[in-house]
Amino acid sequence: MGLSRMASLFSLSSRPQALFRLASAANRSVCHRNFHLTAVARQTKDDDLFSSATPSGTPVSEASKSTTVKAKSQDAAARREQQFYELVEYVTDRTGRKRTIKAGQLRQTAWLRLFQLASSSEQLEMVAELFPRWRDSGKEFRSIHAEAFVRRCEELKCPTLALKVFGDHSKYGLGLSSLFAARHMLHSVYDKRPLSDSMTVAALFGVYNLPPVSSDLAACSMLYAACLKDNSANARVVGKALYEELQKQAHDKPPVKAPQESVIRARYAEKPDIWLLDALKTIEKVHKKTGKEWRWIRYWTTEREWRPRNTFTPMQPATTADYA
Repeated sequence: MGLSRMASLFSLSSRPQALFRLASAANRSVCHRNFHLTAVARQTKDDDLFSSATPSGTPVSEASKSTTVKAKSQDAAARREQQFYELVEYVTDRTGRKRTIKAGQLRQTAWLRLFQLASSSEQLEMVAELFPRWRDSGKEFRSIHAEAFVRRCEELKCPTLALKVFGDHSKYGLGLSSLFAARHMLHSVYDKRPLSDSMTVAALFGVYNLPPVSSDLAACSMLYAACLKDNSANARVVGKALYEELQKQAHDKPPVKAPQESVIRARYAEKPDIWLLDALKTIEKVHKKTGKEWRWIRYWTTEREWRPRNTFTPMQPATTADYA
Protein backbone atom coordinates (compact mmCIF):
# COMPACT_ATOMS: atom_id res chain seq x y z
CA MET A 1 0.00 0.00 0.00
CA GLY A 2 1.49 3.35 -1.08
CA LEU A 3 2.15 6.21 1.31
CA SER A 4 -0.41 8.49 -0.44
CA ARG A 5 -3.14 5.88 -0.17
CA MET A 6 -2.24 5.25 3.48
CA ALA A 7 -2.46 8.99 4.13
CA SER A 8 -5.89 9.14 2.45
CA LEU A 9 -7.03 6.18 4.50
CA PHE A 10 -6.17 7.82 7.79
CA SER A 11 -7.55 11.18 6.70
CA LEU A 12 -10.91 9.57 5.79
CA SER A 13 -11.22 7.65 9.00
CA SER A 14 -14.23 9.82 9.87
CA ARG A 15 -16.09 8.59 6.73
CA PRO A 16 -16.79 4.83 7.14
CA GLN A 17 -17.96 4.18 3.56
CA ALA A 18 -14.88 5.62 1.97
CA LEU A 19 -12.72 3.81 4.49
CA PHE A 20 -14.45 0.49 3.69
CA ARG A 21 -13.94 0.92 -0.05
CA LEU A 22 -10.24 1.69 0.35
CA ALA A 23 -9.71 -1.20 2.75
CA SER A 24 -11.50 -3.63 0.39
CA ALA A 25 -9.38 -2.52 -2.56
CA ALA A 26 -6.23 -2.90 -0.49
CA ASN A 27 -7.20 -6.41 0.64
CA ARG A 28 -7.94 -7.51 -2.92
CA SER A 29 -4.54 -6.24 -4.02
CA VAL A 30 -2.78 -8.02 -1.15
CA CYS A 31 -4.69 -11.27 -1.75
CA HIS A 32 -3.87 -11.15 -5.46
CA ARG A 33 -0.21 -10.53 -4.68
CA ASN A 34 -0.09 -13.34 -2.07
CA PHE A 35 -1.73 -15.77 -4.47
CA HIS A 36 0.78 -14.89 -7.17
CA LEU A 37 3.74 -15.39 -4.81
CA THR A 38 2.33 -18.69 -3.53
CA ALA A 39 1.97 -20.00 -7.05
CA VAL A 40 5.54 -19.02 -7.90
CA ALA A 41 6.85 -20.62 -4.71
CA ARG A 42 4.92 -23.84 -5.41
CA GLN A 43 6.25 -23.96 -8.95
CA THR A 44 9.80 -23.45 -7.71
CA LYS A 45 9.37 -26.19 -5.13
CA ASP A 46 7.94 -28.55 -7.73
CA ASP A 47 10.83 -27.80 -10.04
CA ASP A 48 13.25 -28.61 -7.22
CA LEU A 49 11.50 -31.89 -6.51
CA PHE A 50 11.35 -33.17 -10.07
CA SER A 51 14.49 -31.63 -11.56
CA SER A 52 17.67 -33.74 -11.71
CA ALA A 53 20.15 -32.19 -9.24
CA THR A 54 20.04 -28.73 -10.73
CA PRO A 55 22.54 -26.53 -8.79
CA SER A 56 20.96 -23.58 -7.01
CA GLY A 57 23.85 -21.24 -7.66
CA THR A 58 26.34 -20.62 -10.40
CA PRO A 59 28.94 -23.43 -10.23
CA VAL A 60 32.54 -22.44 -9.81
CA SER A 61 34.69 -23.96 -12.53
CA GLU A 62 37.69 -26.09 -11.69
CA ALA A 63 39.88 -23.71 -13.67
CA SER A 64 38.90 -20.76 -11.49
CA LYS A 65 39.56 -22.81 -8.35
CA SER A 66 42.96 -23.81 -9.66
CA THR A 67 43.76 -20.18 -10.49
CA THR A 68 42.79 -19.09 -6.99
CA VAL A 69 44.93 -21.75 -5.34
CA LYS A 70 47.87 -20.88 -7.58
CA ALA A 71 47.52 -17.18 -6.77
CA LYS A 72 47.47 -17.90 -3.03
CA SER A 73 50.52 -20.12 -3.37
CA GLN A 74 52.40 -17.40 -5.25
CA ASP A 75 51.46 -14.84 -2.61
CA ALA A 76 52.69 -17.14 0.17
CA ALA A 77 55.97 -17.74 -1.68
CA ALA A 78 56.46 -14.00 -2.18
CA ARG A 79 55.84 -13.29 1.51
CA ARG A 80 58.23 -16.05 2.51
CA GLU A 81 60.98 -14.73 0.26
CA GLN A 82 60.47 -11.22 1.64
CA GLN A 83 60.71 -12.53 5.20
CA PHE A 84 63.87 -14.43 4.32
CA TYR A 85 65.72 -11.41 2.97
CA GLU A 86 64.49 -9.20 5.80
CA LEU A 87 65.84 -11.69 8.35
CA VAL A 88 69.14 -12.00 6.46
CA GLU A 89 69.55 -8.22 6.71
CA TYR A 90 68.53 -8.31 10.38
CA VAL A 91 71.17 -10.96 11.18
CA THR A 92 73.85 -9.22 9.11
CA ASP A 93 73.34 -5.91 10.93
CA ARG A 94 73.65 -7.54 14.36
CA THR A 95 76.61 -9.92 13.88
CA GLY A 96 80.29 -9.63 13.02
CA ARG A 97 83.23 -7.84 14.55
CA LYS A 98 81.75 -4.45 13.68
CA ARG A 99 78.01 -4.60 14.01
CA THR A 100 75.92 -2.00 12.23
CA ILE A 101 73.31 -2.15 15.00
CA LYS A 102 74.82 -2.73 18.42
CA ALA A 103 71.66 -2.50 20.47
CA GLY A 104 70.06 -5.81 21.41
CA GLN A 105 71.18 -9.40 21.02
CA LEU A 106 70.47 -11.81 18.19
CA ARG A 107 68.67 -14.93 19.41
CA GLN A 108 69.85 -18.44 18.66
CA THR A 109 66.45 -19.22 17.15
CA ALA A 110 67.05 -16.71 14.36
CA TRP A 111 69.29 -19.28 12.64
CA LEU A 112 66.63 -21.98 12.86
CA ARG A 113 64.16 -19.55 11.34
CA LEU A 114 66.57 -18.77 8.50
CA PHE A 115 67.02 -22.46 7.74
CA GLN A 116 63.28 -22.89 7.39
CA LEU A 117 62.72 -19.75 5.33
CA ALA A 118 65.42 -20.72 2.83
CA SER A 119 63.58 -22.26 -0.11
CA SER A 120 66.53 -23.08 -2.38
CA SER A 121 70.10 -24.32 -2.14
CA GLU A 122 71.30 -20.84 -3.14
CA GLN A 123 69.45 -19.22 -0.25
CA LEU A 124 70.72 -21.81 2.21
CA GLU A 125 74.27 -21.21 1.02
CA MET A 126 73.69 -17.50 1.59
CA VAL A 127 72.80 -18.34 5.18
CA ALA A 128 75.94 -20.47 5.54
CA GLU A 129 78.08 -17.51 4.47
CA LEU A 130 76.74 -15.67 7.52
CA PHE A 131 78.06 -18.33 9.92
CA PRO A 132 81.53 -16.70 10.32
CA ARG A 133 79.85 -13.48 11.52
CA TRP A 134 78.28 -15.41 14.39
CA ARG A 135 81.65 -16.77 15.45
CA ASP A 136 83.22 -13.33 15.08
CA SER A 137 80.57 -12.05 17.50
CA GLY A 138 81.93 -14.44 20.14
CA LYS A 139 78.98 -16.81 19.80
CA GLU A 140 78.89 -20.57 19.30
CA PHE A 141 76.44 -22.80 17.50
CA ARG A 142 74.68 -25.61 19.33
CA SER A 143 73.89 -29.19 18.39
CA ILE A 144 70.36 -28.23 17.42
CA HIS A 145 71.78 -25.93 14.74
CA ALA A 146 73.92 -28.71 13.27
CA GLU A 147 70.93 -31.07 13.15
CA ALA A 148 68.60 -28.47 11.62
CA PHE A 149 71.18 -27.43 9.01
CA VAL A 150 71.87 -31.01 7.88
CA ARG A 151 68.16 -31.73 7.72
CA ARG A 152 67.51 -28.64 5.60
CA CYS A 153 70.42 -29.49 3.29
CA GLU A 154 68.85 -32.87 2.59
CA GLU A 155 65.39 -31.35 2.10
CA LEU A 156 66.74 -28.85 -0.45
CA LYS A 157 68.85 -31.56 -2.11
CA CYS A 158 72.21 -29.93 -1.42
CA PRO A 159 74.03 -32.38 0.89
CA THR A 160 77.39 -31.28 -0.48
CA LEU A 161 76.80 -27.91 1.19
CA ALA A 162 76.77 -29.68 4.55
CA LEU A 163 80.01 -31.45 3.61
CA LYS A 164 81.53 -28.09 2.71
CA VAL A 165 80.48 -26.38 5.94
CA PHE A 166 81.38 -29.16 8.38
CA GLY A 167 84.57 -29.87 6.49
CA ASP A 168 85.86 -26.33 7.10
CA HIS A 169 85.21 -25.59 10.76
CA SER A 170 87.91 -22.91 10.87
CA LYS A 171 85.89 -20.81 8.42
CA TYR A 172 82.27 -21.51 9.26
CA GLY A 173 82.44 -22.40 12.94
CA LEU A 174 79.53 -24.86 12.75
CA GLY A 175 80.65 -28.12 14.32
CA LEU A 176 79.30 -31.61 13.74
CA SER A 177 78.68 -31.92 17.47
CA SER A 178 75.72 -34.29 17.26
CA LEU A 179 75.66 -37.99 16.39
CA PHE A 180 72.15 -37.45 15.05
CA ALA A 181 73.47 -34.83 12.64
CA ALA A 182 76.36 -37.09 11.55
CA ARG A 183 74.01 -40.01 10.89
CA HIS A 184 71.68 -37.73 8.96
CA MET A 185 74.48 -36.38 6.82
CA LEU A 186 75.58 -39.93 5.99
CA HIS A 187 71.99 -40.80 5.11
CA SER A 188 71.81 -37.84 2.73
CA VAL A 189 74.79 -39.04 0.65
CA TYR A 190 75.20 -42.82 0.91
CA ASP A 191 72.48 -43.85 -1.52
CA LYS A 192 72.80 -41.41 -4.44
CA ARG A 193 76.19 -39.74 -4.05
CA PRO A 194 79.64 -41.18 -4.84
CA LEU A 195 81.31 -43.34 -2.21
CA SER A 196 83.89 -40.59 -1.63
CA ASP A 197 81.21 -38.40 -0.03
CA SER A 198 80.23 -41.16 2.38
CA MET A 199 83.88 -41.73 3.26
CA THR A 200 84.26 -38.00 3.92
CA VAL A 201 81.35 -38.11 6.36
CA ALA A 202 82.87 -41.18 8.02
CA ALA A 203 86.13 -39.28 8.48
CA LEU A 204 84.25 -36.37 10.08
CA PHE A 205 83.04 -38.74 12.81
CA GLY A 206 86.62 -38.90 14.03
CA VAL A 207 87.38 -35.23 13.45
CA TYR A 208 84.53 -34.20 15.76
CA ASN A 209 85.23 -36.91 18.36
CA LEU A 210 82.06 -38.84 17.65
CA PRO A 211 81.86 -42.64 18.06
CA PRO A 212 83.38 -44.53 15.12
CA VAL A 213 81.07 -45.27 12.23
CA SER A 214 81.55 -49.01 12.73
CA SER A 215 80.27 -48.80 16.32
CA ASP A 216 76.93 -47.28 15.32
CA LEU A 217 74.56 -49.80 13.76
CA ALA A 218 72.72 -47.33 11.53
CA ALA A 219 75.85 -45.55 10.32
CA CYS A 220 77.70 -48.84 9.78
CA SER A 221 74.89 -50.30 7.66
CA MET A 222 74.57 -47.15 5.53
CA LEU A 223 78.32 -46.95 4.88
CA TYR A 224 78.47 -50.66 4.02
CA ALA A 225 75.54 -50.25 1.61
CA ALA A 226 77.48 -47.43 -0.05
CA CYS A 227 80.52 -49.71 -0.41
CA LEU A 228 78.42 -52.40 -2.09
CA LYS A 229 77.53 -49.98 -4.88
CA ASP A 230 81.19 -49.25 -5.64
CA ASN A 231 83.34 -51.74 -7.51
CA SER A 232 86.72 -50.37 -6.49
CA ALA A 233 89.28 -52.38 -4.53
CA ASN A 234 89.21 -49.89 -1.67
CA ALA A 235 85.44 -50.25 -1.40
CA ARG A 236 85.80 -54.04 -1.11
CA VAL A 237 88.41 -53.75 1.63
CA VAL A 238 86.42 -51.25 3.66
CA GLY A 239 83.18 -53.12 2.99
CA LYS A 240 84.61 -56.40 4.29
CA ALA A 241 85.58 -54.81 7.60
CA LEU A 242 82.21 -53.08 7.92
CA TYR A 243 80.30 -56.27 7.15
CA GLU A 244 82.09 -58.17 9.89
CA GLU A 245 81.31 -55.40 12.37
CA LEU A 246 77.70 -55.26 11.21
CA GLN A 247 77.23 -58.99 11.77
CA LYS A 248 78.80 -58.73 15.20
CA GLN A 249 76.52 -55.90 16.28
CA ALA A 250 73.43 -57.63 14.95
CA HIS A 251 74.42 -60.74 16.88
CA ASP A 252 74.63 -58.85 20.16
CA LYS A 253 71.69 -56.47 19.85
CA PRO A 254 67.93 -57.04 19.66
CA PRO A 255 66.20 -56.42 16.33
CA VAL A 256 64.97 -52.98 15.46
CA LYS A 257 61.38 -52.42 14.39
CA ALA A 258 60.35 -49.36 12.41
CA PRO A 259 57.12 -47.70 13.58
CA GLN A 260 54.18 -48.03 11.23
CA GLU A 261 52.22 -44.93 12.23
CA SER A 262 53.07 -41.97 9.99
CA VAL A 263 52.93 -39.55 12.92
CA ILE A 264 55.56 -41.52 14.82
CA ARG A 265 57.69 -42.12 11.71
CA ALA A 266 57.90 -38.37 11.22
CA ARG A 267 59.61 -37.89 14.58
CA TYR A 268 63.29 -37.09 14.28
CA ALA A 269 64.20 -39.51 17.07
CA GLU A 270 62.78 -42.43 15.06
CA LYS A 271 64.79 -41.70 11.92
CA PRO A 272 67.98 -43.69 12.72
CA ASP A 273 66.03 -46.96 13.08
CA ILE A 274 64.18 -46.25 9.82
CA TRP A 275 67.46 -45.49 8.06
CA LEU A 276 68.98 -48.69 9.46
CA LEU A 277 66.18 -50.88 8.14
CA ASP A 278 66.25 -49.18 4.74
CA ALA A 279 70.00 -49.78 4.46
CA LEU A 280 69.59 -53.43 5.51
CA LYS A 281 66.99 -53.90 2.77
CA THR A 282 69.50 -52.60 0.25
CA ILE A 283 72.21 -54.89 1.63
CA GLU A 284 69.89 -57.90 1.49
CA LYS A 285 68.97 -57.13 -2.11
CA VAL A 286 72.61 -56.81 -3.22
CA HIS A 287 73.64 -59.96 -1.33
CA LYS A 288 70.89 -61.95 -3.02
CA LYS A 289 72.01 -60.72 -6.41
CA THR A 290 75.69 -61.45 -5.81
CA GLY A 291 75.20 -64.78 -4.02
CA LYS A 292 76.32 -63.60 -0.58
CA GLU A 293 74.71 -64.62 2.69
CA TRP A 294 71.55 -62.63 3.35
CA ARG A 295 69.25 -64.85 5.44
CA TRP A 296 70.59 -63.59 8.75
CA ILE A 297 69.46 -60.07 7.77
CA ARG A 298 65.95 -61.27 7.04
CA TYR A 299 65.87 -63.24 10.26
CA TRP A 300 67.18 -60.36 12.37
CA THR A 301 64.79 -57.79 10.95
CA THR A 302 61.67 -59.96 11.14
CA GLU A 303 62.19 -61.78 14.44
CA ARG A 304 59.26 -61.01 16.70
CA GLU A 305 60.80 -61.92 20.02
CA TRP A 306 64.50 -61.52 20.42
CA ARG A 307 66.70 -64.10 22.07
CA PRO A 308 70.50 -64.09 22.29
CA ARG A 309 71.94 -65.92 19.32
CA ASN A 310 73.92 -68.38 21.51
CA THR A 311 70.64 -69.86 22.83
CA PHE A 312 69.71 -71.30 19.45
CA THR A 313 70.70 -74.93 18.97
CA PRO A 314 71.24 -75.89 15.35
CA MET A 315 69.25 -78.91 14.21
CA GLN A 316 71.39 -82.00 13.86
CA PRO A 317 70.92 -84.35 10.89
CA ALA A 318 68.85 -87.43 11.68
CA THR A 319 70.65 -90.71 12.27
CA THR A 320 69.68 -94.25 11.35
CA ALA A 321 68.60 -94.92 14.94
CA ASP A 322 66.02 -92.13 14.73
CA TYR A 323 64.16 -94.07 12.05
CA ALA A 324 64.38 -97.46 13.76
